[in-house]
Amino acid sequence: MNKGILYLILFMTFLSSSEGAYNRNAVSKEPPASHATKIFTEDEFQFQIKSKDITIKLGSTREVVEQQLGPHVDYFYYTNVYHYKDMRIHYKDGIVDGIIIDDSAKFKTYKTRSGIGYGSTVQEVFQQYGKKAFIDTKKGKVQSITYVMEKNKQGNYHVIPSFDHAILEGGFENMKGLSMNFDQKGRVSFIMLASHEFAYNPEFNMDDMQ
Repeated sequence: MNKGILYLILFMTFLSSSEGAYNRNAVSKEPPASHATKIFTEDEFQFQIKSKDITIKLGSTREVVEQQLGPHVDYFYYTNVYHYKDMRIHYKDGIVDGIIIDDSAKFKTYKTRSGIGYGSTVQEVFQQYGKKAFIDTKKGKVQSITYVMEKNKQGNYHVIPSFDHAILEGGFENMKGLSMNFDQKGRVSFIMLASHEFAYNPEFNMDDMQ
């Protein structure tokens, strides 16, 4: 099977499972008003290797990315995703709006600003980002977690527990997401940082898939 088509199938499968979780209310025992207590900045939407001074973030230009990662090694036409040696990236008008890491060998070195990476446990994720998340479970085990964060007037982000809580003053462009899948041992095996548009209205080039 063409690798681009295979990647498209895998990507759509992940989006499908995430969307199911995304449209449910968050699983949490916390009071409703507490969801805004933890504040994040734009720097949260990045992967970094502090020891090598590498930082790839949403909003970076392609030039900045390739100065750090080098040229892409593959390109998935069907999803307009560039595959670099360490991660997969989608650009909109030359600006990063989606970052995916699912290679365990690479993921072990990259972390979010809050220290979440390959092998992080569900509890470690909750400790860093809270329980106000869209959570998908199967037989009592967490399969995926999606945090949707909305930017306020001060330029900071807070997690929203459902779209009923969204202020939407600036529309969906003020929302960003952090999604992750977990393996059978309950550890992170896939992670994606994305704008709302890339996460839930991804680009698909279907012309050549006949």
